Amino acid sequence: MKKYLYLIFTAVAFSALVFYGPWVFKSYSSPFPPANLIQEVGASAGEDALALSLGLRRLAADIWFVRMMQYYGTPELDRFNAVDEPFPEEGVHLGGGRYPQLLRFARHILAFDPYFSNAGLYAGASLAFNLSRPEEAVSLVSGALIYAPKEWKYVTLLAAIGYSKAKNPAKVAQLIAPLLAEPDCPVMIRQLAAFLNKKAGNYTAAYAIYKSILHATRDPFYIENAEKEMEKLERDKKV
Repeated sequence: MKKYLYLIFTAVAFSALVFYGPWVFKSYSSPFPPANLIQEVGASAGEDALALSLGLRRLAADIWFVRMMQYYGTPELDRFNAVDEPFPEEGVHLGGGRYPQLLRFARHILAFDPYFSNAGLYAGASLAFNLSRPEEAVSLVSGALIYAPKEWKYVTLLAAIGYSKAKNPAKVAQLIAPLLAEPDCPVMIRQLAAFLNKKAGNYTAAYAIYKSILHATRDPFYIENAEKEMEKLERDKKV
């Protein structure tokens, strides 16, 4: 009897695999970017392939983050060959410079692990505020938001870049706009988005965001500021 039951269970399991297996595999969606988005840095192709085949995405991202820190923390010696730019004293943090591969390093890390937000934030802020490449920073951070849309630190960084550095603040405001509809969107993000829209000349959008702040928080600072900004826009006939 047990023998027949075993055969029946085996047949049922096989049938389920035949009929439902393809659907299961087709409906599976990986939480990670496809492997073809991992672009080689230096001669990393073999190492990258090994990490993928062993399922070591997070470890690979950690290793590349250390390498990015070493790269960005190493002085660019050719910058100090000129007579008018002496080599800095030992221990001085440089920060500025060219570092043309920094974006490539950051994208490499996030292609392995798009949830490694510290790497994205570090590289994005460095590109925008230290290296004066805000468009590259916006590209990196907006790409990271595809996999981490609720990472409000990314949104804060985008807003800060758009307000102080971006050549096209309207584009940054457009990237942030869908996130303002989220019920758990921090009020600070709303205020930054309103400032950003004002800078871009989108006064109607700014007014609507300020109005939403009145219902999104009980903090008197944000409420008073929103009311003041709305009154100013009305007085200046911007809305």
